[in-house]
Amino acid sequence: MPIRTFSIGLLLLLVPSPTQAAKVKVWHPHQQSHYDKAKFKDAVVTSEGALRLSRLVKPLPGLEASNVWDLAEDKAGNLYVATGDEGKLYKVTPDGKVTLIYTSKDSHIFSLAVTPEGTVYAGTGPTGKIIRVHEDGKANTIAEDLGNYVWCLAYDPTSQNLYAGTGPKGKIYRVTPREAAVFYTTKQDHVLSLAVGDKGTLYAGTDKGGLIYRIAPAGKGFVLYHANQPEVRTLLVSGDIVFAGTSAPVARKGGFSGGPSKFDDKGPAPGENSLYRIAADGSVRELYRDKTMLLRLAQQRGKMLVATGMQGQLFEINESTKEKTEIARLEAGQIHALLLRRDGQIVLGTGDPGKLFVLDDRFAGKGTVLSEVLDTKIQSKWGAMTWKADTPAGTSVSVAVRSGNVAEPDDTWSPWSIEQTAPGTKANAPLGRYLQYRVTLTSDNPKATPEFRQLALRYQTINQAPEVSSLEVPDLDTKDIENAKKLKIRWNASDPNDDELTFTIYCKKEGWKDWVLLEENYDKNNYDWDTTGIPSGLYQIKVVASDRKDNADEDALTAQRISNPVPVTHLPPSVTVKLVGFENGAAIIEASATDPFVRLTEASFAVDGKRWTNVFPTDGLFDSKTETFRFKTDALRPGTHVLVLRVRNAAGTWGSGDVVITKE
Repeated sequence: MPIRTFSIGLLLLLVPSPTQAAKVKVWHPHQQSHYDKAKFKDAVVTSEGALRLSRLVKPLPGLEASNVWDLAEDKAGNLYVATGDEGKLYKVTPDGKVTLIYTSKDSHIFSLAVTPEGTVYAGTGPTGKIIRVHEDGKANTIAEDLGNYVWCLAYDPTSQNLYAGTGPKGKIYRVTPREAAVFYTTKQDHVLSLAVGDKGTLYAGTDKGGLIYRIAPAGKGFVLYHANQPEVRTLLVSGDIVFAGTSAPVARKGGFSGGPSKFDDKGPAPGENSLYRIAADGSVRELYRDKTMLLRLAQQRGKMLVATGMQGQLFEINESTKEKTEIARLEAGQIHALLLRRDGQIVLGTGDPGKLFVLDDRFAGKGTVLSEVLDTKIQSKWGAMTWKADTPAGTSVSVAVRSGNVAEPDDTWSPWSIEQTAPGTKANAPLGRYLQYRVTLTSDNPKATPEFRQLALRYQTINQAPEVSSLEVPDLDTKDIENAKKLKIRWNASDPNDDELTFTIYCKKEGWKDWVLLEENYDKNNYDWDTTGIPSGLYQIKVVASDRKDNADEDALTAQRISNPVPVTHLPPSVTVKLVGFENGAAIIEASATDPFVRLTEASFAVDGKRWTNVFPTDGLFDSKTETFRFKTDALRPGTHVLVLRVRNAAGTWGSGDVVITKE
């Protein structure tokens, strides 16, 4: 029985302590996507985020190529390998001997097909030829000028016809001993995949519109499914079920490196690709979706095998449950070819570089997963690590950590810690901003693998003081306010540790020795200051930010900021008015207004309580605390009149003065 190891410490990670709720943090990689940037060696991650040993992958030496595009096997168990960029065809005997049997004038041999009798056919590019290789190794061209690229070949043993999918005009050729003729035109750019079903039915996957065709032996075509992706790269027919894998284009550097898609220099970023199951009645189920290219399919023991790029991953898909398990990850970038041999052995052909690998039924004896680097932003100390693990007899897991202060691990980082095997022990790494962990999985039993999951690593950043980056009070020199009874105070504050901040707010009048407390334990970054209960004068505001809420008293830090002076005034401007004479029946008025704290902003007069008329200072500008005025009224009738001049300050307070006018 497997030993199930876990720690109650994980529960503690999920229940923050009351004094350090936001201070202690947890690095908790527990999903498959959390390992997107990790480095794997003989290890894999499942769709549930668990780490396991990969299946044992053994390289087959003796092959030199940039890409292995296709694989085929004859009745004697010989393996044929189609390669580029030198257009070579290799033969690998059952005992592993590798022989170069044909070199094409074309730079790529993209596709292979083998008849039951052992004849091998090879499709090339970029001149679109089909080569026939006999059992004695002799080769001859049987068809040419089939477009630029023969992307795929399929042999129908019933009719003994060979079908070739080509591009860039999307034609399918039928090749017989007598001729090669167009069998079907798809109106797509490229036919990337072919598969023969029951009764000679041909299935074709295309590029441009992502169409899957079903074509009867007589040549009548029908679109079986329109995929959501532009490229249907691989097809597999099992009974009356069709499986289709898509491969959205990827960016390329300097020419042809992404497989039989297009010979362009650039393409869009990788999209999500899918594995579709198309039933006989036309119903479609999506079995798998991922941001990787699905390049080849096979079926073994009732499960689908999916070969992918760009990280050379091989997945196993449970058709009924849709459960996805990564079973191998190669150092090569892409698995272009996947062959299930007659004896049950699985052979993989890769690109970047072109190599052959045999997938064993056994697990690797040792595997490692090197995490991405955690950036805590500031110096941190490391706490307990917990995880869960299944360790069948003969297997084990361990974790090591290292830390540093540069983003890329180098010789300035600490050495790897000892291998820690007990969950709940402290991560043994020095103080640092960055941390990386390494999981090591081992097994002495080739039929068993340990499983590691739910790592939780606790850490605490070294406390740093908060910062009050700005403090704004009303500036009555530049802006008027409507209500001086409540002044709006605003500030911005932050904490390097992401601690929760509270604020204490003070005021001090010019001439006072000490600050007066307005508010404490305040948790907002704005404050409406009610000034009705304090005397007029010039004041400053002080805001003190504290991280005490997330730190003990002895560790808590503060920061403060003091505002520019802001006037508080309850007094109206002082206004004096006098009559200096008459002109054409109009009274000539001279006046002055002054305010002890704020500038004047507006003035108007009224005679005998009638309409208000705006007036302006003698210099034309309201720009100071004292202004003088000289203006005339309209012509007045004889008698007694009252003129009132009102003046407003920037705090919204009005003051007034008056004069009695007697006209003869």
